[in-house]
Amino acid sequence: MKFVLISRHTGGKQPPAQDAEKLMSDMGAWLGTLRNQVAIPVRGGTSVTARAIEAYAGEVGGVIMFEADNLDQASRQAQKSPGLKYGWTHDVFPEISLEDAAHS
Repeated sequence: MKFVLISRHTGGKQPPAQDAEKLMSDMGAWLGTLRNQVAIPVRGGTSVTARAIEAYAGEVGGVIMFEADNLDQASRQAQKSPGLKYGWTHDVFPEISLEDAAHS
């Protein structure tokens, strides 16, 4: 099954400068444990409403699409993220078709 992980960084803290390189290395290693299909860092986007287009200032730091056998396994994989110790959170959702979403 495919799952979508949304990484939220608001409320998190920046790693100390001496830990930043290790965090990036650890994140790369963690991503390597996921059977990931797509990883999209969220940077420099816009928020679009009926009234305006503004610079994105939300809390999403990235989106990952990956495979797992079920939601429990996907959640356990997300729980191994090195970013969690810096206050990040990860929301994990099973992929569903647009047709299924329209009927639920």
